[in-house]
Amino acid sequence: MPSPDEIFENWHGLIANDFSKTTSQTFDLPGEDNYIYRAESFAMTMAQIKELIDSGAWLLIDKGFIRRHHSIHLDILPTTDTSKALTSFSSNAKKSSPRETVSKYLESRRICPFKIPKSKGHVNPYLDLWAHSCQLTSFLGPLPDSSYGSPANAKRTHPILPVFYHHFGCVVPTYDALHILSQLTEEAGGGVIDMASGNGYWTYMLRRMKLDVVAVDNMDSEYRTLWIHDTVKSDGVEYLKKNAGGKGKILLMVYMVTAGTFTKRVVQAYRGDIIVVVGTQNTNRYTGFSDCTAEEWFEKEMPGWQMTCRIAMPSFAGKDEGMFVWKRK
Repeated sequence: MPSPDEIFENWHGLIANDFSKTTSQTFDLPGEDNYIYRAESFAMTMAQIKELIDSGAWLLIDKGFIRRHHSIHLDILPTTDTSKALTSFSSNAKKSSPRETVSKYLESRRICPFKIPKSKGHVNPYLDLWAHSCQLTSFLGPLPDSSYGSPANAKRTHPILPVFYHHFGCVVPTYDALHILSQLTEEAGGGVIDMASGNGYWTYMLRRMKLDVVAVDNMDSEYRTLWIHDTVKSDGVEYLKKNAGGKGKILLMVYMVTAGTFTKRVVQAYRGDIIVVVGTQNTNRYTGFSDCTAEEWFEKEMPGWQMTCRIAMPSFAGKDEGMFVWKRK
């Protein structure tokens, strides 16, 4: 398997507009590939996934979320000023059209005091492949729809998602998100602790921006691709106790899990002043939220913190992702 640096050096976008071929060549997967991609009850090999995608039968899995338009994120390049792009897209959309609904929803959710510079050659394989998945599903979203909060609907998946999870992780780190973290790091004066870092894609992307990032994970989950090889294998609370509570560093939690007490214990053990949370914006229970949103959880459980930034993140069918910045009051 090629190294992460080799993957980025050789990345030129999709090969022949083919998801399976691009994935196989990017990660140098064997011709007889028997690896099983798993996500909840889903379990298939790449050959089985390719057969589903080619046949189109898999679209039935996402019934209820498919719209005959592609995601608005595809029309807002990751190298532009997202705020201005959203405003422009909304003003040019047909009145009462689905695109107007989505763009206005994304505008209403955006609180961003940061100025994002234009890109000079931003490379992000996950973002490109995610954009392709939106085209394959013809997905328009997210929408301010109650169905997005349904636990049953949150479990719907299409066969591309498990491939993403095993090779990249849960959420695509966007150009916006990476630059916000970069600016927050300058403000905090230290680096970033990528808590429950998984296979390390977020850490790798932040390190490409020359940020000092420590990845911490118990490494209990299975990943096919590891983007870094210096993950600190540790319980998050124990790591913070041994490292001054992370004082002076940003605490990054991509898909914080509230099932049990892990997240609350980590936040309570943290001695820094900035927490960045990436995950669901609704109550679909995808990470354990069953009766409140991530925002409501923080307001209830952590009253000493104030949300200062919230931006939409690339979402999959039936999901509504966001990034939140919380600062100690």
